Amino acid sequence: MDRPLILVAGATGNQGGAVVDALLEHSGQWRVRALTRDPSGAPGKVLAARGVEVVAGDMADKESLKQALKGAYGVFGVQNSRTAGLKGEVQQGITLVDAARAAGVEHFVYASVGGVERVRGIPHFDTKWEIEQHLRAAGLPATLLRPTTFMDVFTMRGASVGLGMMAAALGPRKSLQMVAVRDIGVFARLAFEQPETYTGQALELAGDQLTVPDIATRLKAAGRPGRYARVPRVLLRAMGKEARMLFWFEESGYNADIPALRKQHPGLLTLKTWLAQTSGLEAA
Repeated sequence: MDRPLILVAGATGNQGGAVVDALLEHSGQWRVRALTRDPSGAPGKVLAARGVEVVAGDMADKESLKQALKGAYGVFGVQNSRTAGLKGEVQQGITLVDAARAAGVEHFVYASVGGVERVRGIPHFDTKWEIEQHLRAAGLPATLLRPTTFMDVFTMRGASVGLGMMAAALGPRKSLQMVAVRDIGVFARLAFEQPETYTGQALELAGDQLTVPDIATRLKAAGRPGRYARVPRVLLRAMGKEARMLFWFEESGYNADIPALRKQHPGLLTLKTWLAQTSGLEAA
């Protein structure tokens, strides 16, 4: 019997790439098809060399999705407002959902954002909530993954500025939940593997919860830059809507049940173990 085919939209991005990695870890169970605008590009060639079927398509173009979705049992969907714009993100998400429904897809796993059902006024949360609502209305069997802050942001260029902004909003004692992108891929695979458990579920995803000073301490211990200067709150307020997320972190913030998630995925990474993996150091 043929292995079920999973189409991964956004396969050359961080979350989509993590889903591809997780599915390939169980390659005897799945066939993996990657959707990309340019299969001939370097990222597409790397995927093809790993045994992934790479197809051309645009999430905003329903016609281009028909062939990509042919024979697909499941779809993983993620959109990025930074590259597509806010309106473009919604258009891509809705178009992919509609194309998947028309193709008879049996399980749609959508990457949203943690807390999306509890807060309004954060632009890139509102777009994902609109896509979630459309997915529900479409009636597709679906699992919603709602990741919290990516651990990766703490090692990116400009991370010290981000930490300073978080310190301004959270202070020294309020904690922030976070998740390794790799673990988003694992939960997507679990959803496809166990549809009887995950269909209809919305999972807020985190593997650790730390204060800003503790984040800095973990970074320094792993040999990463952990210095930051607390940004004046008046500057945050001047940012308008862009700072809404930071103030929401202070007001209530993410609420993932980390112990319950770890029961489902015992290898769920903490910031310390993620840093050890990414820096080549061994976790104590």
